[in-house]
Amino acid sequence: MSSTKPAVNSYELAKTGETKPNQSSVLGAEAPMTDLESNATGRRNEATHDEDGNAYGGAACLWDTGGKSVFASFWSWLVVNKNQLLSGVTVSLAQVPEAVAFSLVAGVKPIVGLHAAWIMGFFTAVVGGRPGMISGATGAVAVVMIDLVADYGVEYLFYAVMLAGIIQASFGALGGGALVRMIPHPVMVGFVNGLGIVIGLAQFNSFKVQDSSSDDGHRRLEHRRLGGGAFAPFTDGEEWVSGTTAIWMAVHVLVAMFVTIMLPRISKAFPSALAGILTPTIVEWAIVRPIGHKTNVIEDVSSVAGSFPIPVWFDSQYNMPSLSFDLIGKIWVTSVLIACIGMLESLMTLSLIDDMTATKGNRNQECIGQGTGNIISGIFGAMGGCTTIGQSIMNIHNGGTTRLSAVSASMFMLLIILVAYPVINLIPTAALVGVMFVICYHTIEWSSINVIISTSMPRKWRTDDKFKLAGEKKVNRSDALTVLIVMAVTLIMDLAVAVVVGIVFSSLMFAWNSGSTLTVERTLAADKKSVTYEVGGSLFFASIMPFMEKFSVRDDPDNVHIHFDNCDIYDWSAIEAVNSLAEKYAEEDKKVKFGKISLSSRRIMEKAKQLLKGEVADSFSIINEEEIVPGEANKIGEGFIGGRKPTWAERGGDTTKRRKGGSEADEELGLKEEPKPEPEKKFFGLF
Repeated sequence: MSSTKPAVNSYELAKTGETKPNQSSVLGAEAPMTDLESNATGRRNEATHDEDGNAYGGAACLWDTGGKSVFASFWSWLVVNKNQLLSGVTVSLAQVPEAVAFSLVAGVKPIVGLHAAWIMGFFTAVVGGRPGMISGATGAVAVVMIDLVADYGVEYLFYAVMLAGIIQASFGALGGGALVRMIPHPVMVGFVNGLGIVIGLAQFNSFKVQDSSSDDGHRRLEHRRLGGGAFAPFTDGEEWVSGTTAIWMAVHVLVAMFVTIMLPRISKAFPSALAGILTPTIVEWAIVRPIGHKTNVIEDVSSVAGSFPIPVWFDSQYNMPSLSFDLIGKIWVTSVLIACIGMLESLMTLSLIDDMTATKGNRNQECIGQGTGNIISGIFGAMGGCTTIGQSIMNIHNGGTTRLSAVSASMFMLLIILVAYPVINLIPTAALVGVMFVICYHTIEWSSINVIISTSMPRKWRTDDKFKLAGEKKVNRSDALTVLIVMAVTLIMDLAVAVVVGIVFSSLMFAWNSGSTLTVERTLAADKKSVTYEVGGSLFFASIMPFMEKFSVRDDPDNVHIHFDNCDIYDWSAIEAVNSLAEKYAEEDKKVKFGKISLSSRRIMEKAKQLLKGEVADSFSIINEEEIVPGEANKIGEGFIGGRKPTWAERGGDTTKRRKGGSEADEELGLKEEPKPEPEKKFFGLF
């Protein structure tokens, strides 16, 4: 065994702020690590260490050369991060035709969408809350821009995009990203299934005859396709490519799919999606063109050449109006739609990638990142956008799970616009189609098919050996129906509308099912002079009618006791139902007494005591403390009341001794809250 002392790990040094002995910084002077260097070096999964513990690759090597030359350190960083960089290159190539198409949908020049691709991509990668997620111009956002551009011009669109960014950033700063928890799992399943189908069907637009001679004609073509939903390529009446062109395009698609699927089984040293794009390109220019045939390439859609953008107020091609209340009145509806659709799609994609990578993104930070990207996009004459779902999934499947992959995608897109466009224009669009078909396959939740089939079967069939494929995988039929509804709306309209419809439908079904679980047990006393009702379940607007129907007001004796110890009173409807029930007994000259109420219900009734009437107010005001019970509906674990830890006062402690962070009694009971971890820095330490 070697007695050589292991090299000092740069990550450990980053935590202590020390430096290696005799180590020089990039600038040639020995100095402690700065906060920027420490943060960059310490990012999880972003720097790599060899067997001896030496840090290499990632941002650590950009700051810490480890005694190597700057060139050698930079080269080792490139080697370690090549998959992140190449994944970004692949994604940028796939973004080009989509950015052009969505620009035409919105009624603006292609360069406006191309600039949005790199501006949104860069700033969401730097400021956003989900490493590896790609942003740019998207169809869902483009569709709400059409009327504003047609009515007032592209200058108003830029203001609308800026305002949308301000809304998104404010939403994130106020913690609104947490609302994504309201999205049920069936909606997520329907979302990803519909997304996979939509992305797949959209690729058939590449098999249409391209006419780049007129932007207006192409724009009208995109509008007609948009109006037909996801199946528009098959219903828009536009001419398909035919003959040898169609055959060679099919060959390109198959070659791209074959390379993308098979290459990872042989070697993962090179991104399979990028290889899937390059191989058909070689076939096109080495075989197809020399024998006298050709297929559509990116240049046939639109040239991607352009210049570096400047603020729109200084750009002579735009006549920007002055900011005024009249201008805001014209753009605010479009801005709200852009902001809402952008946040919805971005947060849904963030949740999807969280599941794919078994990591957790920061939703509020992502809203801020999306807002920042849209603000900068509007300032520099881009159409803004949100997370591009297909490219994000492509990036993750290629191994692009860090911010570096998203940054490299945005920077390569800018490089394409400024310099590399002659080469990019040579790529066959069919090559991109083949890669996206593979992405579609990985996007769809195929196991959900068995779940839906099993749910639709009667129990006898589910347990029959003949139907082993489906098996006993039944869920609530309302959940299965939610998946199908979201998929259908996605295909007919768009993803954002589908998610909203799915959430509304799931909420209604949950309210209906919860209202159906209410129970009322009637017990008549032996002397038949009194009756006791035990109410269980949840009492809220959806359960009021069944609640009222359970009582036999006319047939009950003169003394009635109603206990709510196993019931939770939730809303104003429930309070009014209790009032109404008491009034009905009063009309029959019968005395009703309410007792044994749960703690959470007691709080509700206390806060609404001036809304309580007659016997209700009298009964609830004299309930003994012994009759107040936590109730199963409120009890999550031992030591919890109403779904939370009891306060020091509720445990009988002296509130005058309460100090910040908990009292000594809190510590003895183990109820002192754990200190919250410091929030992760998002802006610096990118890689």
